Amino acid sequence: MPVQHSKASLHAFYAAALRNGRSTAERLRAPVSPRFLALLAALPISTPRRALDVGYGAGAYTVVLAEAGFTVVAVDQAPAEPLLQLLSQRQDLAERVTVVESLIEQYPVQEDFGVLVAKDVLHYLSRDDAEALLAQAVQASRSVNVHYLEIFTAISRKDAHGAQINIEGEARYTPKSLARALERIYEGWDLTVSWDDHTEQDTRSRRTYFAATRATVIAVRRRPAPVGAAAMKGRAAS
Repeated sequence: MPVQHSKASLHAFYAAALRNGRSTAERLRAPVSPRFLALLAALPISTPRRALDVGYGAGAYTVVLAEAGFTVVAVDQAPAEPLLQLLSQRQDLAERVTVVESLIEQYPVQEDFGVLVAKDVLHYLSRDDAEALLAQAVQASRSVNVHYLEIFTAISRKDAHGAQINIEGEARYTPKSLARALERIYEGWDLTVSWDDHTEQDTRSRRTYFAATRATVIAVRRRPAPVGAAAMKGRAAS
């Protein structure tokens, strides 16, 4: 019988880790991935310089985006104080960042963000909430937009006794179900998804207590044709 963990206990665990400056098995304080840095360096010049970091955690992606000249909205239910303290040491960055301490699924995405980042967080939401958030961002898109997502699928968690652990209300995507959802949400966008196996082990026993297939998603919306050009094309066809 799987062991059910509540979202409240999960929130308490990560809040304590962030406030105490502890890392966790998934390396909350890890640097930004080289893949994201390469993506950031190659952004089209017409990309709006406003970004949304969904699930800011320890703030690595928020800081890198601000350093790249973006105005950043960082949203997470994780405590804001550690990120605000980090930003207070860099006044030039603090002026570009708005930190919103909120449940991610309750944040309304209504702006045309040039870049959206959601790393290792969407799998904790329900499928409906995760997909609604992304769909809102797609609907709000008006220009060149780039979404960078890292999402765990086919998750297996085990406690010290080998019993399966489930998190209350989480999406529980399989690679196939996530791929289908992404194709539906990002219809008309350039969509690239790569997959890799991810495991986490106990440092002493070397026992694997977390295993998953991680999807790294890059979705790019190109600037649409001008309205005038579309009208001319329509008249020519008639």
